[in-house]
Amino acid sequence: MIKIFATFMGLQKNENNKSPLRPTSSGMENSLKSAYDAIIKAGYQLSPDAYYIIGNSSSPEKLVDRLLSEVQHMPVRPLIIEKSHVEALAKGKQSAAAAAATDAVDGSHGGESAPVSAPAKSFADTTAACGDEQPLSHDPSIKVISGSRFYQIEGTANDFKSYFNDRFQRLYRILKSRGDLNDATSVSSMPEGRNWRKVKAIGMVMSKRESKSGATTVVLEDPSGSAQVILRGDLKAKAARILLDEVICVSGSTRNGSIIIANDVVWPDISPKIRRNGLKKDAYAVMTSDVHIGSKLFMKENFESFISWMRCESGEGASSEIARRIKYLVIAGDLVDGVGIYPNQEEELSIVDLYKQYEQAAEYLSMVPSNIKIIIIPGNHDACRPTLPTPPIYREYAEPIYCMKNVLMLGDPAVVSLDGVTFLLTHGRSLDDAIPALPNCSFKEPQKAMVELLRSRHISPIYGERTPLAPERFDSLLIDEVPDVFQAGHVHVWGVAEYRGVVVTNCGTWQRQTNYQLSLGIEPKPGVVPVINLANLKVTPLNFA
Repeated sequence: MIKIFATFMGLQKNENNKSPLRPTSSGMENSLKSAYDAIIKAGYQLSPDAYYIIGNSSSPEKLVDRLLSEVQHMPVRPLIIEKSHVEALAKGKQSAAAAAATDAVDGSHGGESAPVSAPAKSFADTTAACGDEQPLSHDPSIKVISGSRFYQIEGTANDFKSYFNDRFQRLYRILKSRGDLNDATSVSSMPEGRNWRKVKAIGMVMSKRESKSGATTVVLEDPSGSAQVILRGDLKAKAARILLDEVICVSGSTRNGSIIIANDVVWPDISPKIRRNGLKKDAYAVMTSDVHIGSKLFMKENFESFISWMRCESGEGASSEIARRIKYLVIAGDLVDGVGIYPNQEEELSIVDLYKQYEQAAEYLSMVPSNIKIIIIPGNHDACRPTLPTPPIYREYAEPIYCMKNVLMLGDPAVVSLDGVTFLLTHGRSLDDAIPALPNCSFKEPQKAMVELLRSRHISPIYGERTPLAPERFDSLLIDEVPDVFQAGHVHVWGVAEYRGVVVTNCGTWQRQTNYQLSLGIEPKPGVVPVINLANLKVTPLNFA
């Protein structure tokens, strides 16, 4: 829910209380901006010390060019660019971190870096031999449909073109599959002439603006052309709902093929989900997210009570019966608080080392009964690539968790079937863009915006705002198959809804309000855990606050 590493660019002092960056000319400011932009685009975070050194370099762009070249050739690439990566380079030498990494790999077996050792003996019974494959990968009750691969991108103009073409073509086919839209065409294929004709045109939303008269003009495009769409009167509410970069169909009238007077708007939407007969016996999946282990504001006692409940050591009545029948724990990102995620975060950290944060997380997860299977996807605070789609949490940082027998690490988004119930999992970063853009949606009720994402058939339709998207040739964020459960987190507010037979849930948090959230007016609702019965998809919220 927090701005990513770029926020360090607004710091006035670094973690060692050094003086502010020296005054710069406009030319130097542009050079600094280009240097920081290059680091961001390459997918790295900056520590405050590294930020300070680059900011005080006489030639920041050249320094960052050398830095990125060196980091790209390191056997194990860092998540965070530290002082050790930059300091020697600023003096024209190879960085100590690069030399150490090379030495470590040269001295290891098979050219692989040595694994991080497990943090304590106490969870030896929950760990397995640490190979490349996760122990839970072949569990017959779990079917991973997507979210397990690592993504490779180059970021060229052709990549962006392929990415948006793929999005358009697949959503075009979804819209055309509707019985009432089988006669629709793309916007560049509309008829021209002198007489008005009725049309149905499919396109991607390129721009949207509202005139003083109250009419909304939307420009739709496809790979070959574009057209303006005018929405007036009764379409005002639907016009307000239209998001940039989503694919929609408009019906209306046109005379010249370049301007459409609309009378309706249709979204790809999901078809109603028909409930099939579930499990014969009650079995539960516990859904949570945003644990933020390592933060001073992590609700340690409450989280331990939650684990105690899963161990059937506390609770009574219905909640005790649920605990005895838990099969899965699904964590939708931000398992740890991370390092360098938002301004002055170090002041709110109880564990300032990222490795140790994951060691502490492994300790907690080892307390979960071994018969409960744990599925984890990354969030923006985790050690992972900052763009969507996001591969699983980097194993280098979370090795103790990867070695646990009952844990499966997936990417964002992920689609996984648990005893035949299909879960669409995402951390929910796109809610930062979707909620402000959607009418009648707010951070107090994130599930409403999640329903609208189902209507758009896309996890993150808006490009170029707060949610960074990776331009793959295949748009992994498009919702092809309709899930049974759509789970997210990120906004630290729990909420549950049902839409066309799909259970929609945002999982809340285990972290009290941070100063950064307070400055943004975000009020979390921590300690509430939605639990879903896989037999009938009924959701029961349990409050551990």
